Amino acid sequence: MATSAQRRQEIEQGRWDDLLCGLYGEREEVLARQRARWCAALTEFERYYGPGREVQLFSSPGRTELGGNHTDHQHGYGLAAAVQLDLVAVAAKNTDGYIRVKSRGFNKLDVIDLAEPHPQHRESTHSASLIRGLAEGFRAAGRPVGGFDAYTTSDVLRGSGLSSSAAFEMAMGAILNHEYQAGLTPPQVARIGQYAENIYFGKPSGLLDQLTSAVGGVVFADFVQPDQPQVEKIHIPGLLPPEIALCVVDTRGSHSELTGEFAAIRQEMEAVAAQFGCGVLGQVAPEDFWAELPRVRRACGDRAALRAMHYFRENARVPEQVRALREGRFDDFMGLILASGHDSFTLCQNVYCSGSPAHQSLSVALAVSQQVLGGRGGVWRMQGGGFAGTIQAFVPRDLLGEYRSRIEAVFGPGSCHEMTLREQGACFVL
Repeated sequence: MATSAQRRQEIEQGRWDDLLCGLYGEREEVLARQRARWCAALTEFERYYGPGREVQLFSSPGRTELGGNHTDHQHGYGLAAAVQLDLVAVAAKNTDGYIRVKSRGFNKLDVIDLAEPHPQHRESTHSASLIRGLAEGFRAAGRPVGGFDAYTTSDVLRGSGLSSSAAFEMAMGAILNHEYQAGLTPPQVARIGQYAENIYFGKPSGLLDQLTSAVGGVVFADFVQPDQPQVEKIHIPGLLPPEIALCVVDTRGSHSELTGEFAAIRQEMEAVAAQFGCGVLGQVAPEDFWAELPRVRRACGDRAALRAMHYFRENARVPEQVRALREGRFDDFMGLILASGHDSFTLCQNVYCSGSPAHQSLSVALAVSQQVLGGRGGVWRMQGGGFAGTIQAFVPRDLLGEYRSRIEAVFGPGSCHEMTLREQGACFVL
């Protein structure tokens, strides 16, 4: 181990460039930015917790959804990939029984007394609740838990559909797992992260986001048994053909305050499942649903019925996407991406809030994407929880300049981000 000052000097001197290249790629301008970012995080750690402490550094990636929009919480399939945008944490153990976390861009220092394991009302929907929930999840699993002080800085766009919350959760989980030698696997840490988000934070999320951030790479998950999901890391050399760029468009609208909208999707899907004596749609046979559609409409209403349709169609599509990728049929994969986006708009109806029709940033981004890419070899879709945040586009490289220009004319400079995929999940780095 080394002190924060020693680590900063090593990074400035380039001693850890190979490690940084493995996370972010080999472009010199990117490498220079990451050196500066990591050194700044070490300096900020000293500002809040003092110099001379031995520290360790952790990285936790964001993710982009490839398939399975709002299917994981219904015990369906999911497909996602970790991306190079990440959260970096500088951490040091302490012995006073408190976890303290200061995050760049947030004024408050989170202070969690580990002697109080229960959810705290004042922490609900705040990051402190996630930390407390993770610590209690480790403890409930029979693993050691202790205090630490940490500073975090994140490139994962907040409230954007790239899972900034999952990146934060998995970073906190990686610190606990490493510093206290808890010995949990990445999927086990992901499951505890979901528990913290559901029970302590108060958001009824699925598990795909946490799994992808924890495991890294391209992840195919089967949630038929959500307590023990079947997780496969798909190794596909050259997932993206060199002539295609994967872009995420930040529409500059956060979904961080839209928990009620997300919760309604899950509640309506489960109301439909209840018509068949089931808890979730993954327990309902698709043919039974379609045969009973008139009854479902009467009992649950049309939006719930449409969202159930979305689940069955989207869930069937994910294995097709995986087969297309494995067989090198990328054009077929992109066709399935486009179909997924269409169903999210028309069936799941999570592209904008019905109560706020004047604000439809995702709809505008999708329309601009269609105008530029339609019939020219590109595809586009809404991704993530929806209602605000980001869209995803697969853009032919000969159109990338035009696409970025048209998008940024609407949403502002820097709103179009080219993504690279990342193999490493949330981890101790150095």
